[in-house]
Amino acid sequence: MDLQLESIDPAWLTETLRECVEVDSPVGYYPEIHEWLRDIVAEMGYEMYVDNKATAYVRVAGADSSKTVLIGAHLDSIGLIVRGFNDDGTLRVRQLGGINYPSIEGETCTVLCRDGRALAGQVICDKHSVHVFEDARTVARDENNMSVSLVADVKSPEDARALGVTEGAVVGIDPHFESFDNGYVISRHIDDKAAVAVLLDVLRWLKDSGNTPAYDTLFAFPIYEEIGNGGTYVPGGVDEYVAVDITLIGPDYASDEHCCAVIASDAKGPYDWDLTNTLIACAEEVCDPKKWNTQVCFHYSTDANAAYHMSQDLRAAAFGMACLNTHGRERCHIDALVETEKLARAYVMGFGRQTAE
Repeated sequence: MDLQLESIDPAWLTETLRECVEVDSPVGYYPEIHEWLRDIVAEMGYEMYVDNKATAYVRVAGADSSKTVLIGAHLDSIGLIVRGFNDDGTLRVRQLGGINYPSIEGETCTVLCRDGRALAGQVICDKHSVHVFEDARTVARDENNMSVSLVADVKSPEDARALGVTEGAVVGIDPHFESFDNGYVISRHIDDKAAVAVLLDVLRWLKDSGNTPAYDTLFAFPIYEEIGNGGTYVPGGVDEYVAVDITLIGPDYASDEHCCAVIASDAKGPYDWDLTNTLIACAEEVCDPKKWNTQVCFHYSTDANAAYHMSQDLRAAAFGMACLNTHGRERCHIDALVETEKLARAYVMGFGRQTAE
């Protein structure tokens, strides 16, 4: 079977990633990203549907309907939610997902109000200036000392409320996407929108090539992964849940920005032995041997392991592109997306199963 790996288009992946990261989707905020996703899959000739947990799906019939596999990439990104107001009209916030507050100090953002208005803001430390506050350099950057300042003439809570801000408004951190001629990409929200771009390209390839997945396949796009429960509901009949998510760079991880990795275990524990071996066999067959590895990832988990730990009757596994500076302004290389797509195509088309099963 020819996976037509030469058809993977780095330019398409880069542009789709740019589009995706520029659509606000902090945890639980799905209106804009669902509209974007629905339009792009419709252009490919697919129909998207959404469950009550706001997970979006595209179902593709397989050559064998005796099994249903799910391959997913989460749409949500880390963000903030408004919990109240300071006396000067700045917004008190709490994190949505694992915000690294020092990495967003001074960053611009969008406050997404419950009435549909969107307001420009900036994340600031309450001790915001070394020229004003003696402890500006040393005060902890955390939820007790960080606020969102609206880019508007706001001096009081009443001023902020008059613009539409209420408790429960959500804040999307601006991505500031940059791509470079040598293939590097720097942006917020590469986690996990790089994987979204990969799965969309797999869908595009299936449609354009006329290939049929090995099994009935659900492409899933959850919206609550960053708080640990995006994959906790799985439609009936799913036998396998494979999460495509970022993988790691640093001590204990034999990766750089050019690599993809198969995750053997994470903070919740090991993934399914046989299914992980299937992914390893796929990688051995289709990936550049210098650009993939296996990882044991602490301080990290995925929707697939969330589903498994909620006692869903399925096997779980995970893989994805290596990413530097996670939950900050992240850095990746287009090579990692290409290698990840190679592995995704191989899995969807049923490679590796004779070796592993």
